[in-house]
Amino acid sequence: GREYDKDGNLRPWWKNSSVEAFKQHTQCLVEQYGNYSVNGEAVNGKHTLGENIADNGGLKAAYRAYRNWVKKNGEEASLPALGLTNDQLFFVAFAQVWCSVRTPESSHEGL
Repeated sequence: GREYDKDGNLRPWWKNSSVEAFKQHTQCLVEQYGNYSVNGEAVNGKHTLGENIADNGGLKAAYRAYRNWVKKNGEEASLPALGLTNDQLFFVAFAQVWCSVRTPESSHEGL
């Protein structure tokens, strides 16, 4: 993390401008996720921040890798009758990870 140096010692190493930019970006995520609810229960954007950063960062890295693959290999044929671009299908595939049938209690645990 940002508070530990390359040797694992507790020593902040980010520039102040980087810390401020990070705080602005994370506050945006806190507010975005704080506007969501699951089964009528509000999501606590501060509580879920670490997971939200990881999920969004992973998605961004995966999408960049996909676009780099397309640049090297060309666009694949699109699926007929769906009316979605391959980029849209990429994000649909990501979203499907979150599709499941859960009990209200199980849903609450994720908040």
